Amino acid sequence: MMRISHTARWLALSLTLSACSHDYQLMRLEEQLNSYGGVMRWSLFKRALDYYARPPSPPPDWQALRDVKVTYYQPLFRDALNEGKIILQTVEIRYLSKGVVEHTLTDEQRWEYDENKSRWLLVTGFPKFK
Repeated sequence: MMRISHTARWLALSLTLSACSHDYQLMRLEEQLNSYGGVMRWSLFKRALDYYARPPSPPPDWQALRDVKVTYYQPLFRDALNEGKIILQTVEIRYLSKGVVEHTLTDEQRWEYDENKSRWLLVTGFPKFK
């Protein structure tokens, strides 16, 4: 009968736990990106600030945003950097502003994992609705 050494067991366990941790982090990323996308789709712009690492500068023009209604929010591209701790995402946003003409903008997002808060945070500026 073959016996597995104590060291081999610990190595297998640590690899399994680190894979679980990485999988959990990826699940949290998907959850955060989808949740932020939902907030944007519903034009809940003040609530979107909950996803930012710090308040956007300059701050959004809340009065102008009252007339903005998002009609489409679709991620186009996603890339991971720094061993998966930074995510770059490009999103297409279509919206109506003061009327029936639909506008399109491309939002370049940078998300970073905050170890202290155990969550992903958006570090780029607020989308430029015009």
